[in-house]
Amino acid sequence: MQPVTQAVLRSWSIPPAATFAIVLSALVYLRGWWLLRRAGSPNIPPWRAVTFLLGLLALWVALASPMDVFNAFVLTAHMLQHMMLMMVAPPLILLGAPLVPMLRGLPIFAAREFAGPLLNWSVAKRIGSVLTNPVFALVLMGVVMFAWHTPALYELALRSPAWHQTEHACFLIASLIFWWPVVQPWPSRARWPRWAMVPYLLIADLQNTVLSAILVFSDRVLYPSYSAVPRLFRFSALEDQVAAGSIMWVVGSLAFIVPAIVIAVQCLSKRSALEAADPSRRRETSSFDALLSRLPGFTSSQHSANTRWRGERMEAFSFVILFAAVALGFAALLAAGSSDDDDQVLSFQEASGPFAVAVFAPPDSFAARSSAFSVLVQDRNTHEVLLDATVDLTALPPAGTQAAPISARASNADSPNKLLQTADLDLPTEGDWMLNMTVQHNADSAHFAMPLHVAKPEPGTEYPVHYIVIAMLSVILFGMYFGRRRSSQVERPAQA
Repeated sequence: MQPVTQAVLRSWSIPPAATFAIVLSALVYLRGWWLLRRAGSPNIPPWRAVTFLLGLLALWVALASPMDVFNAFVLTAHMLQHMMLMMVAPPLILLGAPLVPMLRGLPIFAAREFAGPLLNWSVAKRIGSVLTNPVFALVLMGVVMFAWHTPALYELALRSPAWHQTEHACFLIASLIFWWPVVQPWPSRARWPRWAMVPYLLIADLQNTVLSAILVFSDRVLYPSYSAVPRLFRFSALEDQVAAGSIMWVVGSLAFIVPAIVIAVQCLSKRSALEAADPSRRRETSSFDALLSRLPGFTSSQHSANTRWRGERMEAFSFVILFAAVALGFAALLAAGSSDDDDQVLSFQEASGPFAVAVFAPPDSFAARSSAFSVLVQDRNTHEVLLDATVDLTALPPAGTQAAPISARASNADSPNKLLQTADLDLPTEGDWMLNMTVQHNADSAHFAMPLHVAKPEPGTEYPVHYIVIAMLSVILFGMYFGRRRSSQVERPAQA
């Protein structure tokens, strides 16, 4: 295997917050699945747990694998990532029928006091009714796909890590909503006849085909960022775009047409015909509270008066401790950020001697702090990536300052993208710095100079946003809890 190929396959970036959320979801689901199976529930066979875990694994692979590391360099990798987020992970997750196992896997206090009342809230029911309407789901899927693939929004996602994460969240949420009527996870019931899912999927395939054809048959590169970055492989940006469109066309069509064929065959069978003839089988489920009351070990809100106050206090105390630990851990991981190169953009590109060098750095103007610089070294003529090149960086301070030069040797050991060599430089003062780079490979060497303008960090511009969100969520949850307790205390004398 070629060294460059090995470097690509080793280029994994583990997003700490997303990994934490995925592992936590898997643990909650498995706990709920185990409790349901122990109680003899026939609706959650082992294959559902397997598909749910495979869906979470597909989601994690999309966010952590080389597809994510190279999505700013290669449109094909970015498109594969989008297909995983939209066509693979969502249907697998829904096939696991996650609603009841996830709810059963929560602490009893959280399910009784928060999840149950929220799901039984009339506003939540109306919102859920709109979201699971096949017309809304189909339109939403089309709007999200076309909107985020317009050049303006796509380029925005490439430039901004926050918008890139927003793009991925939109793809995942819209796809979960789209696949809901197709999979129809237990205990939900179809709002349309089953045969209606065939044209539903075919219309979605038509939308996917139109967008794919735009990418395949365009005679120009639609996303300029892919023309600006160095080419890592032996194909042009336009060829990369054609390949990405072809992947969307083939993978998307298979994802839509294969389920349509399966559903059509089911509808032609005798069993499907009997189910379609019985209108009661297509009704929506009854009150979710009634469903919860039948779950083993769960006491619904209407029976909470029978719970001992001491036991309820212990449940509440345990939930507070668990909630604080999970929320603070998640917020700390969000604040720490991920280890990938999503927060870097092309800042410098030049050829000198036998080398072509590209430098990637944070997208905002440099502030007086530690900044990471990632350097790509290629052969000037063949564009081959030179993994064994030596890169020395020296940051020269502005004239007239007392700061000393700062030097570091770049290495790919700590870089998620193993084709890049990364070094951290602490730029202590503002002003116009100069970054000198010396590249050596075998007997050849070359020097590069990159100007840096370091700005003074503005005081008060960084806020602990994640912790503020946790505090607000805590206030909302405990406001709900005490509000419900007060309401129940008022109702008891009235009933007496």
